[in-house]
Amino acid sequence: MSNNKTLAQMNTDIEEARQKANFSINSMLNMLRGGEEAVKKLNDLRQLAENEPIFSKAETPFQSRQEQLYHSLLISKRMIELIEEKNMDDEQFANLFRHIELLTPAQGTTEQSDKWYTAAKRHAIIGCYAQTELGHGSNVLGLNTVAVYDQKSDEFVVHSPDITAAKWWIGGLGVACTHAVVQAQLIINDKSHGPHLFIVPVRSPFDLKPCRGITVGDIGPKAYGGFATTDNGFALFDHVRIPRDNMLMKFAHLSKEGKYTPPIHMKLSYGSMVKLRVDIVTDAAWKLGKAVTIATRYCTVRRQFHNPPSFKFDNNRPEAQVISYSSVQHRLMPLLSTAYALIISGEAMYTKFNTLMEQLEVNNATMLPEVHATSCALKSWSTRRSTDGMEECRKAMGGHGYSIFSGVSELFATFVPSNTYEGDNFVLAQQVARFLLKQLQNVVQGKEVTSTTAEYLNTLAEGTTNPYEFQNPNEEILDPNVQLKIFSMRSARLVADLGQQLQSGREWSDLNMECWSVNLAHAEYLILKDMICKVDTMRATPEQAELADTMKTISDLFCLSTLGYSSLATFLSTSTIHPSDLSRLNEQYRATIAKVADNAVALTDSFGFTDHELNTALGKKDGRAYEHLWDAVQKNPINHGEENEKLTKLVLNILHSGNNLEYVKASKL
Repeated sequence: MSNNKTLAQMNTDIEEARQKANFSINSMLNMLRGGEEAVKKLNDLRQLAENEPIFSKAETPFQSRQEQLYHSLLISKRMIELIEEKNMDDEQFANLFRHIELLTPAQGTTEQSDKWYTAAKRHAIIGCYAQTELGHGSNVLGLNTVAVYDQKSDEFVVHSPDITAAKWWIGGLGVACTHAVVQAQLIINDKSHGPHLFIVPVRSPFDLKPCRGITVGDIGPKAYGGFATTDNGFALFDHVRIPRDNMLMKFAHLSKEGKYTPPIHMKLSYGSMVKLRVDIVTDAAWKLGKAVTIATRYCTVRRQFHNPPSFKFDNNRPEAQVISYSSVQHRLMPLLSTAYALIISGEAMYTKFNTLMEQLEVNNATMLPEVHATSCALKSWSTRRSTDGMEECRKAMGGHGYSIFSGVSELFATFVPSNTYEGDNFVLAQQVARFLLKQLQNVVQGKEVTSTTAEYLNTLAEGTTNPYEFQNPNEEILDPNVQLKIFSMRSARLVADLGQQLQSGREWSDLNMECWSVNLAHAEYLILKDMICKVDTMRATPEQAELADTMKTISDLFCLSTLGYSSLATFLSTSTIHPSDLSRLNEQYRATIAKVADNAVALTDSFGFTDHELNTALGKKDGRAYEHLWDAVQKNPINHGEENEKLTKLVLNILHSGNNLEYVKASKL
């Protein structure tokens, strides 16, 4: 097979695409990954992991869920051994276990953190975060699990009144966890003080049997076969007693005498969810980046038909690369720009979150509402766009994209539930809308909007409802100031319209889709603003200045694809742009698509994914998709051994039933 010219051409195609890059791939990689030193540390960890045979995913597609779960525990065991063997520090520990959702920010006092974190780090206990219930997910205030304070015994009684209060979907709880950080309603003297966090032992670390009063187990397989290696579980509490000190008391406090001191902000106990949403934005970026990398590489080496079409077969003329078709470029290139945009926006979100954490340490919660709203908007937008984008990548790859060996289906299956966990996206959209409506009141009262993320509402003071007036749409749309102005106008008008509809008497429950539109527009404004700021920063940074033009093109494509395609409806419905300008804007969009497409392979290489990370046969770096797909299929146990014999016997039983053999002989089939 290695002498086949089609197979040899695939490697040539991918290498030629790399050589077309007009920027340094290595420099872009360093910028995206946090610098040269960060890349080195990442590569060291990768090398460590990829040298371990047990981390191979080659057999995973052929394993049952039970086998995958068992194998994942073996991997966890080996990771723990590596931490001890290599004497890893906390940063290396976190990177190696990045797929585990750690409880940050810590809700415990220093003494509590020392006690529980040290035990968890030693793996003397295994923890999980138990918030979602069978009957409640996004509505945290409606959780039914209670923790009733018994002053006589200085204990809490944790109880599930019925099965609707059973903790559900809790990662790690199904098989492995010994302790859970449980969100429960704090009850003192028959009065509820809302959800608080409590550490509850669920299994004995000695024999892993359930603790008294606790029913615990695994909830079963998930949609699309996703999260097969995660033991999402349930737990039901029957008057389980825990010490008062098991309530995490960094922000709220309860004395032995029953005196309750509330936090400075009632939503501080949601801090871990805010952190998880920040993590999800970055995760969405890199997972979409993986899907786009696979699809771009495969579409670069896959050749089908002639372009332009020809009904005459010419064996001497190579068929066209799939990536050369405009339909493929228009589907993949905006997704490439979206992955870059989310990496940049996720980075900016981390900066805001870290500043918030510093302020909370000195009891300053000023930033909390804004960071909460921003994390809600970006989480809901990034998960929706990322998972939709993964599926689009799969479809762009044609028939082979449906094979599990493409690597894209696994990405989709494991990330698509992010649309509902850590807050259902449509519920989060309502929280974003409420935040913006509060900011809108400043405009109504003739005041300046103080929120930096909602400052665009100040444009409403201009009092105009006319479309943006372009002198030359084709050129002006590349001006960052014009881009932000247009996105500002659209977002502000959607918020104003929502406010007017509420004022006219429409019920909030009847405005969910309007909230969704506001949420998407707000997120897109924030992401574009982050991209523009990043380009400016890069121009002013000597080691990144050479990349600024490339990043500007990516930013332009994000703007143009959002404006002209994915969110066109709201730009038109708010009269932000005039329909007559669309054709000129589309000209620039097509020109920008072409620029990004020329650099597509190099831009995906800049993500820095290894073949091991991508776990794909079709999108490996060398471009030899057909050969790798062939090799992957040969590992299928159905094709040999006991599994083959078992199936063969059953098929022969069907073939040889009745007088079928005589019929075959007589018919000379």
